[in-house]
Order: sequence, then structure tokens, then C-alpha cells
Amino acid sequence: MKQFIILFAILLSLKALSQKEGDAILGKWIDIPRQNTIIEVSEINDEYKGKIVWTKTANKKKPIGFMILEGLKYNNQKKTWEKGKVHVPNSGIVYNASARIKEDGILEVNGYLGFKFLGKRKNFKKVK
Repeated sequence: MKQFIILFAILLSLKALSQKEGDAILGKWIDIPRQNTIIEVSEINDEYKGKIVWTKTANKKKPIGFMILEGLKYNNQKKTWEKGKVHVPNSGIVYNASARIKEDGILEVNGYLGFKFLGKRKNFKKVK
């Protein structure tokens, strides 16, 4: 019985640890180098989503409140967020998405169709 309790406690702590690591993506991020769009990433029902919360110039191409990123799940082994979608405002195009935080703190989001290496990468810096 003691072994079961210890195992259960270890499993709970591992889940809590992975959740904290996955939450590193939460917050507001500004695209770089242009610095003309801020997205806010939040967690809803164990998936990470990002919506546009600010643009340098108000326009219909990047509407405030638009859910541009959704469905990302944190992969604790790879330290990446995977299996998400990137929605391109006004065009209706949806790309597969993955993301990672590089050692320098930059969030790199990769949008792709089919193969990750053929995708387009967009970088973001955390807004304080």
C-alpha cells in the first residue's frame, strides 16, 4: 500500500512539473523583428491558444481578438508545443503548428503543411 501511495505521489508531481514547463508559453508575445503584432497565449482545457490583442496599425487583416493559434499541446519529452493550428486572418488558410522557446527566450512558432522543415517560422519576444 505504501508503494502505491508513493507511486501515486510521484505521478502527480510529474504531471504538475510538466504543466509548469508547458505554461512557459503563457503571456503576451510581440512579433520580431517587425514588432507590429502582439498575441496573448492562454491555456484552455489543456491546450494553448493565442489571440491577437494589439496591432501597430488597425486593419482588417489582423483583427483584434482573432484566434490565430490554437490546439497546441505541450510535449514534455521534446520541450515543445505540438499538434496545433495557425489560422491566417481573412484568408481562411489553416496551417499545422508547433512551437518552442529557444535558449535566448524567443518563442519560435512554425506553421507548415505536411512537413515541418518546409514550413515558415515566426519569432516572438515576451512582452513584460
